[in-house]
Amino acid sequence: MSRALSSVCALVVLFFVAVEALSGDLDRPVNDGFPKTWIANIFYEALANFTGPIDVGSTACRQQTQMYIRHLKNDSLWAVQMSDSWSRYPNGLLIGTSHQMGVYEECIKVHQPVTGKYCIPSVKISSSTDADFTVRINDQPQENQHAWNEILGFVDRDNRLRRNVVKFSICIPDSCTADDLQVTLQKEFNTHFLPHRINAQVQVESILCSTDKDAYPYDNGYYLTSLLVGFIFLFCCLSTAYHTIIIIRSNNGKKSKMPEIFNMFSLIRNSRDLIKYNRNNDLNIFNGLKVLTMIVVLFGHKFLYFVINPITYGMNLEKLYKEGPDFLLTSMNLIDPFFYIAGYLMYIMLIPQFNKPGTSWYQIIMVIVYKYLKVIPSYSIVMLITAFVIPHMGNGPFWASRIWPEADKCKNYWWANLLAVSNFIPVENQCLIAGWYVSCLLQFLVIGTIVVYVYVKRRQIGIFLIVLLLCASLSISFVTTYVNQAYGIVRVMYSFLENPSNSAEFSNYYRPFYYRGTPFYTGLLAGVVVEELKKREIKFSTPVVYVGTFIVSVVCTWVQLYGAVFYDVNRPYDALEQSLYSAFSHCTWSVILFWVTVCHFTTGYGPIEKLFNNRLTVPLGRLSYTVYLVNITVMMMIESKQRTAVTPSSYLLIDGWIVGGFRTYMVGTLLYLIIEAPSGHLIKKLLFGKKHEKNDRIVSAVMPNRTDANNAAADSEQKNSSRL
Repeated sequence: MSRALSSVCALVVLFFVAVEALSGDLDRPVNDGFPKTWIANIFYEALANFTGPIDVGSTACRQQTQMYIRHLKNDSLWAVQMSDSWSRYPNGLLIGTSHQMGVYEECIKVHQPVTGKYCIPSVKISSSTDADFTVRINDQPQENQHAWNEILGFVDRDNRLRRNVVKFSICIPDSCTADDLQVTLQKEFNTHFLPHRINAQVQVESILCSTDKDAYPYDNGYYLTSLLVGFIFLFCCLSTAYHTIIIIRSNNGKKSKMPEIFNMFSLIRNSRDLIKYNRNNDLNIFNGLKVLTMIVVLFGHKFLYFVINPITYGMNLEKLYKEGPDFLLTSMNLIDPFFYIAGYLMYIMLIPQFNKPGTSWYQIIMVIVYKYLKVIPSYSIVMLITAFVIPHMGNGPFWASRIWPEADKCKNYWWANLLAVSNFIPVENQCLIAGWYVSCLLQFLVIGTIVVYVYVKRRQIGIFLIVLLLCASLSISFVTTYVNQAYGIVRVMYSFLENPSNSAEFSNYYRPFYYRGTPFYTGLLAGVVVEELKKREIKFSTPVVYVGTFIVSVVCTWVQLYGAVFYDVNRPYDALEQSLYSAFSHCTWSVILFWVTVCHFTTGYGPIEKLFNNRLTVPLGRLSYTVYLVNITVMMMIESKQRTAVTPSSYLLIDGWIVGGFRTYMVGTLLYLIIEAPSGHLIKKLLFGKKHEKNDRIVSAVMPNRTDANNAAADSEQKNSSRL
C-alpha cells in the first residue's frame, strides 16, 4: 500500500514538474535562428573603430582620412570632435526612434586641418536566411516574443515606423563623397553582420551629407530675384516715406497731391485698405470662416512636417492610427471651404454686372483676364523666391533634402503654375505644393464665369448647368474610385508623409478640378437659393436656425470622421463603401456651409456672427490667399532646420503650430503689402483706367483673398436684389 502511494506521489510530482517546464518553455522566447547578440551590439562592433573611407575615393579623401586617423590616435581636439559628434550605439529601435542624430554642429564646426562633413546613412536590416521571423497578432508585437522579431520580422503596413531601418549620423572629411562612405560602410557592415546571418544594406545619399558651407549655387536667378524683390521693397519704402511727408504737410495746412504710382505702393495706403472694416457688410462672415479654416489648415500642415522629422518615441505617433484624433486622419478635404466661398462670391459679384443691358461675352474674357493677372504677381514672386533665394536661407542635416528639390521643381516646372495646369502634372514635378489649389481655382474661374453668364441670359439653362456640374463632380468621384478599386480618402500614412507621390489617391484623385468641384458648384447653387429665398422673403425661426445648424454639423462631422476606419490595415476592402465615402466626403463642408449661408443671409445668427465678423477676422481673412501661398514653405523651412530628434507630444505640436502660424501670417502680410496690394492697384489702372474702382466691384471677390471688395459687393447686392 505504501509502495503504491509512493508511486502515485512520484507521478504527481513528475506531472507538475513537466507542466511547469512546459509553461516555462512557452513563456521563454524561442531563440532558434536569431543572432546571439542584440543589433545595437553588432552596430557598435562595426562602428567602434570606424574612421571613414580609407582605401576608396579620391586622393584627397584618402589623405585626409589618414590624417584624421593619426590625429585621433593622438587625441587631437578637432579629430576627437569629429569622432565625438556621432553615436555608435543605436538605441530606441524597438519604440520607433527614427534617427540617431548625434551632434550636427560639433561635426560641421571642424574646419582645420580638414572640414567636417555630416552624413546620415540608412541601413536596412534583413535576414540572410529564408526563416520567417514574423510573430505578430493583428500586426502588433507580443510581449513575450523575441526582440529580434521586431527587426527581422517587421511587417511594413505603413502605419508604424520601420524598425528594420536604422538611420544614424556620421562625421567624415569633406573631401570624401557619399559614395565613398557607402562603399566603406557596406564593407564594414558585411564583415560584422553576415556572420550573424543578417544582411545590412547601406545607402548614403549625397543630399544628406552637408557642411556649414552654402553649397547651393548662386546663379543669375538668385541675383535677379534679389534685385527684383529688393527694388519693389525699396520703392514701397520710398512711396511710404513720401506719403508720410504728404500727411504731415496736410496736417500743417499745406495741400499736396500724391502721384498715383506712389499711392499704389504706399504701405500706409495698403495697410489702411487691409484693416478697413464695415460691420454692416453681411459678406464679412466669410472672412471669419476663412480665418478659421486657415488656422486649421496651418495646424494640419504643421503636423504633416512634424511627423517626418527625427523623433525619439515613434509609438506616440503610431497610436494616432488607432486612437485618433480622427480629425487629423480625415481632414485632407479641409480646403473645400475655400472653393465653396469662391463659388458663392463669384455668383454675388458677377450677377449685377452681367445683368446690365448690353453685356456681351466680352465681359467673360475681361473677368478671366483680370483675375488671372491678379493672381500671377504674388504667385510668381513666391515661385522665384522658392527657386532661387530660400535654398540659401538656412542649413541643417535635412535642409538640402527638403528645400533643394522644391527649388529645382520651380526652376523646371514653373510654366505649369503660370498656365494653371500644375494639378495635372506628376506630383513629384509640381512647383509649390499649394500650387494645385491655385490651378484648380483658376480653372473654376473660367467654368464659373461662363456658367453665371449663361444663368443671367438663360436662367433655366444656367440652373440646369449648375446642378449638372454638381452631379457630375459627385459621380466622377464615385465611379473612378469604384472602377479603379481605390481608397475613398487620401490616407495620411508614413509613405505619403515621406513622399506624397507614393499615394495613388493624392496623385490621381486629389488635385484635378473635376474631383474637387462639389464645394465650388455648391457655392454657386447657394447663390441661386439665397436669391430665391430673399425674393420670396422667406425666413426661418431662431430654433430652426440653431437646431438645424447643430444637426447638419453633427451629421456631416460623423460622415467626415467615418473615414478613420479606412486606416485599419486589417479591415477588408469594400469598393462600394470606399466609393460612397469618396463622394460623400466632398459634401461634408459643402452641406454645412450651404446651410450656414442660407440661414445667415435670410435670417441671421444673432450675436454669434460677431465671432466671424469683427475687426480682427476681416483683415486676417483678406490675407488668406497670400498666407496660403507661403504657409507650406514657411512650415517646411522651420522643420527642415531641425538638428536633433524630439519626443512627439501634443504640447510640442501645438507650440510649433502657434509659432509657425504667427510666422506664416507675418510673411503673408508682408507679401500682401509689398506685392499683392500694389500689383492689384496697378493692374486695375492698366485695364480699366479711371473706372478701375467701379469695375473692381465686378471681379475682385473671386479669389479667397479678395474679400476687401465685399463692401462694394454688399452695396451692389442690395441695389440689385429687387431686380434679381
